[in-house]
Amino acid sequence: MAVVMAGFVDFEITWREDVFSGAPQSSSAADFGTVGINFRARKAANEAEWLAALNELNCEMPVSSRPQPRLGADYFYDAGDAGCAYGPIDEIAKQMRHMKPGQTLEVRATDPTVAIDLPAWCRLAGHQFVAQQGHRYLLRRKS
Repeated sequence: MAVVMAGFVDFEITWREDVFSGAPQSSSAADFGTVGINFRARKAANEAEWLAALNELNCEMPVSSRPQPRLGADYFYDAGDAGCAYGPIDEIAKQMRHMKPGQTLEVRATDPTVAIDLPAWCRLAGHQFVAQQGHRYLLRRKS
């Protein structure tokens, strides 16, 4: 997406290599799978080419790669890797307000702070924290 935002219509990776393995100094970049790359990019020659490239762009995430509910809840919310301080609690509260008493919400959140913050928020808001399975949390709306 950053390539499109920069106005490029062609983008090709010409070289890719693990440049951190065996390096004389250690780097945390190797822990994240960081690799070195060279690339070629080309801007549109004219407005028509740019518009054609934008029309061909598909930004939809394949359904198979989207996180799916697993806990049998009435509703599902995917917070991704955002911690509670970055907005998921607001979204969860909004979703809970639109649910009927007793209905359940499954929350998927990979940030470790959610395991502490979400049960505390449930206690404060009066909702029931039903279960946690890994990065999945099951909440029940208050009666």
